[in-house]
Amino acid sequence: MRPCLILSLVTSLSLLTPSLRSEEPSSGIAGLQQAAADFVAAFNAKDAEGLAKLFTEEGEICDLDGGNLISGREQIAAHYAGYFAGENAPSLAIEVDSVRLVAPTLAIEDGTAHFTDPEGKAPPRSTAYTAVLMKNGDQVWQIASTRSLQDVTEDAGRLADLAATINGDWTTLNDGVRLDLAFGWDETGNFITGEMLTTTADGEPQPGTIRISWDAAKQTIVSWIFDAEGGVSEGVWTPTEDGWLIRTEGTTGDGELLGASQTLTTDGPNTLLWNATHRVVDGRVQPDNLLRIVRQAPAPSAN
Repeated sequence: MRPCLILSLVTSLSLLTPSLRSEEPSSGIAGLQQAAADFVAAFNAKDAEGLAKLFTEEGEICDLDGGNLISGREQIAAHYAGYFAGENAPSLAIEVDSVRLVAPTLAIEDGTAHFTDPEGKAPPRSTAYTAVLMKNGDQVWQIASTRSLQDVTEDAGRLADLAATINGDWTTLNDGVRLDLAFGWDETGNFITGEMLTTTADGEPQPGTIRISWDAAKQTIVSWIFDAEGGVSEGVWTPTEDGWLIRTEGTTGDGELLGASQTLTTDGPNTLLWNATHRVVDGRVQPDNLLRIVRQAPAPSAN
């Protein structure tokens, strides 16, 4: 099973066409929305020249620490060309939080830029930014200045250790039942998402989905599992010396209550040990279950 969950941020329509809000309704909002979408499209196409053309002639970029100022289209094109020449250049998505039209041809935009590793091996980074846009004589919005404000990757960072452990494709076979799993960052960089597929010799494959998040109120990791029969369970994660303890409660598709205590540990970089104990379904105690889950080998290339 190929990694279907290690998604590029460019695949999220809600981020490719950011929702812009203005203090006053204006026909200029559609043009500002188009400017944001054009920037994302050019960035993900690694089109340095195309990005530079989205700026005014004297447009500028200021980096996160404020120590590097890039001015003019020529410098901007050279900056992005060098950036895209590096290995594993990330993909981009943006969330526009607000737009203030301070004049008919001048707007100030605030939002968050999300950068994700193309292979899903590193946690996504999120940076708050502010941008000044000007409408030119052709009534097209262009970027006059953009400045990175601060790194806001904190919540994703809390999941980084877990993501480094589980991201990728996995499989296990237990009593004739095969379980395939694929984990990766979601398009916002704030969640780990997963897909699972359960296969038996005499039945149809059963899909399911998993979502893992940092709960800021509980100050812990939480997860949700949704199976093909309508069942759902929630897990609360507690770090241990050698892995995680997960206390899970939920219901089956038929409304039966279920619960379990689970531990997740590793046996080297390519093996997960998932041990479920104290399993109860509708008041009936179930036997313990230990799964040895191994990382799937990559598919052979043409070479």
